Amino acid sequence: MLKPFADSARALSSGPLTWKTWAGLIAVPVLVMGLLTWAFWSPGTDHGTAAAAVVNNDEPVTVNGQTIPLGRQLAGNLTHNTDSAYTWLLTDAEDAASGLADGTYTAVVTIPPEFSARGTSTATGQPLDATKAVLDVKTGATSGVVDPALSEQVGQATRQALNQQVVETYLDNIYVGFTSIHGQVNQAADGAGQLADGSDKLRDAAGQLADGANQLADGTRQLASGSSELSTGLGQAEKDTARLPELTRKLADGAEQVAQGNQQLADTVVPLADRIIAAIDALPSAEEAADEIRRLADECTGVPEFCEDLKAVADRVAADAGKIGQAKNGIRDSAVQARDAVNALASGARQVADGNAQLAGQAGKLTEGIAAAAEGARRLDSGIRQANSGATELASGAGQLDNGVGKVDDGAQQLAGELDKGRDQVPSYTDDERAHLKTVAADPTAAVVDGTPVGTLSVTLFAALALWALALATYIVTRAVPDAVLTAREPTWRIIVRAALPGATAAALAALAISAIAIPVLKPGSAGALGFLAVALLAAFAFVALNQAATAIFGRAGRLASLAVLVLGAATGILSTLPGPLYALSDYLPTHGAVLALRATVTGGPGLLTGVAELAAWLVLGTLATIVVTDRRRYLPARHLRRPASLSAVE
Repeated sequence: MLKPFADSARALSSGPLTWKTWAGLIAVPVLVMGLLTWAFWSPGTDHGTAAAAVVNNDEPVTVNGQTIPLGRQLAGNLTHNTDSAYTWLLTDAEDAASGLADGTYTAVVTIPPEFSARGTSTATGQPLDATKAVLDVKTGATSGVVDPALSEQVGQATRQALNQQVVETYLDNIYVGFTSIHGQVNQAADGAGQLADGSDKLRDAAGQLADGANQLADGTRQLASGSSELSTGLGQAEKDTARLPELTRKLADGAEQVAQGNQQLADTVVPLADRIIAAIDALPSAEEAADEIRRLADECTGVPEFCEDLKAVADRVAADAGKIGQAKNGIRDSAVQARDAVNALASGARQVADGNAQLAGQAGKLTEGIAAAAEGARRLDSGIRQANSGATELASGAGQLDNGVGKVDDGAQQLAGELDKGRDQVPSYTDDERAHLKTVAADPTAAVVDGTPVGTLSVTLFAALALWALALATYIVTRAVPDAVLTAREPTWRIIVRAALPGATAAALAALAISAIAIPVLKPGSAGALGFLAVALLAAFAFVALNQAATAIFGRAGRLASLAVLVLGAATGILSTLPGPLYALSDYLPTHGAVLALRATVTGGPGLLTGVAELAAWLVLGTLATIVVTDRRRYLPARHLRRPASLSAVE
């Protein structure tokens, strides 16, 4: 009858396995899993057990009239940091040194006296004098293995936060400067625009001035030419009019004689013409005479031939009456014209004589005026020539002014254009924009770490190590191959099952216990919890099979090898930055597949199939090795028959 918990599976010491032995076996993985999970689930949390000291020797500095105590701010950030793994205390150097030596403080951060001065050295205006502020972080010999890195990480994080604050202040001033520059550039651009407008108007005015100066120069040139001719003409007139008084006197005398002669002619001709006119006016009218003859001819009653002749005469007289009247009128008009002409000639001659007399009287003054005019013309010509010279120089200067103003206008237009472009290139920030920008620019990059939490990594590693520790402990207190294997009458498979049953039972119980610890901590969900339990059972069975085979084949050396696997599993699971041989060995450890599969059930990531395949392969390998070694132990080698042999099974 199969009795797996009796003398068929005995401990290394005398006596059968009891409930205390099984309780001890189950306690091994529970303690490994529970204590390690408790200790390492949240190493960065302040549990109130680790204290660190900060010593502030910093001396505040004044920058731009503002006092900046960087050391005080850093110390305050540390002592009020609720997210730190340490309880930070502000103390002096002597207490910090003694506390670090006796283990009171795990770490000490010392802020040197020149911390503020160096931290603000970038704002002093001397770029080559800028230096970094340095913190002194020390850990004691009594601290934990990871405490130095954790202390440095906390210090660096706090220092980074302080650096960000310093940079934010610096950038805030820069952004304020940008806003001021933007306003100044706007003012400059507006002023340049006004200057450009003014220079454009000045350019137009300068062009008009140049055109006017050229026109003035042309006018003065023409005026100078005219004044020269006037001066020459008046000079000649002065010469020509020198005898004008004498000549005008002679002319006046001659005109007087002509006037007297014309008056005598008028006195003779005018009465004669009046008599002719009176005689003509006294003549009967030819038309009236023709009408009278026509009346007589019409009244004629005598001899017909006479009447006919009279009518013919009347016709001829009527026909000639108009000619006679015209001739009479012509003679009269000629007489009137002759009379009037003689009178007009006499009157005109008298006026000419009077005018020549006046001219003769004023000729002297005219000569003097012409001489004065000639002198004035000479002076005018000299002045106009000087004016023309000045106008020519003005035109030349106006042309140069126009060119200069054109260059000034081009420069002003270019300046206005560039400043107008520059007003948009120099940013201007509101208070909200400046506050946002300084925060982002002070820490412009961020790393989004999409990784597995340290708690998940550690708990799954501890679970695999706890299951391996269980398998190791199981075959420390039990035999891998039952006693009296040579004398047993049972089939081999029954012996193998009887030998494996204690380990399998312990493995199943351990897997349940570890899952009961891990699942509430990891919270993988119902599907993840079932997967975790299944993988834990598979890993436990595989580890038990491997340890049974190793112990059955190698004995104590197998147990030592199992212990080495436990140590290597812990070492390679904690860090990835391993020496090359250890890193290469980590993928071949039996615990590797268990860690992969357990983490995959919790995170839902890859590695589940690979881990399960590795565990199944180790399970098959351990089982086959146990079967082979158990079967071979049922046969006694020939060499043992030649000497007294113990029938005890060799471990």
